[in-house]
Amino acid sequence: MRNLHKLSAKLTAFAASAVMAVTSAGFTVPANVNAADNNYYEALAMSLYMYDANACGKGITDGPLTWRGDCHTYDEKASIGSLGGSEKAAVDPDGDGKVDVSGGFHDAGDHIKFNLTIGFGISSLALSEYLNPGIYEKAGCKDHLIYELKWGADYLMKTTFLDGSGKVAAIAHVVANGGQDHSYWSSPEVQTYERPIYWLTANSNNSAVCCEMAAGLAGTAYVVKDSDPEYSAKCIKYAKALLEFGQQHVGNEGGGLADFYGTEAQYQDEEAMAQAWLWVCDAGSKPTRVPKNKDYGGSQYDGWVYCWNKVWQGYSALMYKATGDKAFADELKVELESQGDLRVGTYNADGWGASRYNCAKQMDAIAIANGDPDADYAKAAKYQMDHILGDNSLGYSFLIGYGSKWPVHIHHRAANPGTDANGASSNPSAKYTAYGLLVGGDDKSGYQDQTDKYQYTEGALDYNGCFAIACAGIANLYGGDASAMTALAKSANEINENFKFGNSSPVVTTTTTTTTTTTITTTVQPTNSEVNFVIDKKDIAVGETATLRFTQGAGMVKFGNFEYDNDVISLEQTSDDTYTIKGLVEGSARISFISPTGQKITRTITVMTGVKFGDANCDDSVDFADVVMIMQALASPNKYGLNGTDKHHITEFGLTNADVNLQNDMTGDDALCLQKYLLGIYKSLPINGD
Repeated sequence: MRNLHKLSAKLTAFAASAVMAVTSAGFTVPANVNAADNNYYEALAMSLYMYDANACGKGITDGPLTWRGDCHTYDEKASIGSLGGSEKAAVDPDGDGKVDVSGGFHDAGDHIKFNLTIGFGISSLALSEYLNPGIYEKAGCKDHLIYELKWGADYLMKTTFLDGSGKVAAIAHVVANGGQDHSYWSSPEVQTYERPIYWLTANSNNSAVCCEMAAGLAGTAYVVKDSDPEYSAKCIKYAKALLEFGQQHVGNEGGGLADFYGTEAQYQDEEAMAQAWLWVCDAGSKPTRVPKNKDYGGSQYDGWVYCWNKVWQGYSALMYKATGDKAFADELKVELESQGDLRVGTYNADGWGASRYNCAKQMDAIAIANGDPDADYAKAAKYQMDHILGDNSLGYSFLIGYGSKWPVHIHHRAANPGTDANGASSNPSAKYTAYGLLVGGDDKSGYQDQTDKYQYTEGALDYNGCFAIACAGIANLYGGDASAMTALAKSANEINENFKFGNSSPVVTTTTTTTTTTTITTTVQPTNSEVNFVIDKKDIAVGETATLRFTQGAGMVKFGNFEYDNDVISLEQTSDDTYTIKGLVEGSARISFISPTGQKITRTITVMTGVKFGDANCDDSVDFADVVMIMQALASPNKYGLNGTDKHHITEFGLTNADVNLQNDMTGDDALCLQKYLLGIYKSLPINGD
């Protein structure tokens, strides 16, 4: 069986000449005027890669993205600076004046690390799952979600230093000086500038930061409570300590925040959010704040939308989901109406990084719709999301990498390091596609795709946090195709398709299929609840076989259940721990084993038909339409490539069939060779260098 090939993301000069050859022969590439429906599962799964684009520290090389590598590793030996007293003893017990603050996430297109926005980012990711239970599993990216949550939570706990009694002694809440960082326009992998630590202590504290960190950790604890209860408990421990520290040592220290994320005295919204998360984790009391007419008690509300420093509306959305108390939904409606409301036909977004504010408003509307896709607010939110994903007058998707066209002059030093000292002002085009990065997008004044117009072209942790909540809600209401992001990962040069975020395989289809379930009942119960199995081939041909072998918990097999797509494959047991899989028809098949303890392991295998050289559009005939298919895929990969938006885009099978010159990739030369075959110059396919 020949391997399927990756489609190059860029049209080569040779391919361009082939397009000219095709058109000069009297063939035209037809335009598709019907925009495909947006795939919300794909957009949600793609958005998680933003966090990989902004990852800092070690473990990035050979990680999820091919273009990112370990960076700022010297943060692991950062100077503690002027920190002294009991705080120094807790932070630096060996007295060498150094501390490890490596890891975490860069905030935006720059490389500063703010615990405030990291906390908000992972709290928002967790909230997107809480408000829409199971949505990441449906979208095939639950493992990726947990990976990002743990990356952020690990850093928040690493930079929170507890004393011997388990109480917070100090917090390294900002790493790097914003002004100095912004003077360098270069990728983080090559930077060596000094990155100071800014501390929070009992005498110089910021309660909003403490509570935002607590919310992020408690939210993470909720998401992983079943899959990793030990880690969940650790997050709860730190969340409680941080919340207590913020409440007992109230302050608004702004060191390191400078002009970037200046907070104000009000911290009660972050406090309420942390309390709500701890409550749903069964680790705290139920919060008492119930809002009415823009008052959460003690005039605690200033009318601002959900964002990095204002989380009242997130609190109401969470509490409405948790309690069903209509007071929270009523409050969201009042607040949304005062912020311009949402309706079909009008995109409601303005201000710096307008798309994030729009997503925050979508959260309110989706919560009010309460699971009804036909509700006016649900339709209004969908209209807003569709605008962000490309259904706008510019034709741009403001989620980078989604759809057929997106901004290329993005304000992101890692993806767009530039080539000269002028940096952003030279308006470079991005070197890499930062898949899943939400940029600010258009506002009431329009849009400017210019690198130094960062209000339009930059993204940040809080932007993607808001996007996750909105997109998860829309995906929960309107669905999508979970196989699309998996397919894109195979064709996108920037994504490491072989990286595994966890033990489970992604869901690859939303199509309902017939399954066969084999159940063996017994009164004997196994003692080991952990199971795992592997399949020795990723894809097979019709009639070909693969081997499924249990690598752990083979003794559980006879006590559990198998589920598999019996219309695509057959499954036959050949020994106590081995099964033979046979391909029946073309398609993708899931194989799941459910242990008697409820653990479910799922793997996927693809069944392919034989290669039919030249049949690029897979219509069982070889003609000039296949030449057009090849050239469309090469000329417009975002529309007609492997994961293109057009419903007639090329498929993996089409890519294999299209390689008629056997050069292990589809290029413009294949189109020329196929054209010569159809004109009778070549007598057979494949050409094989003739």
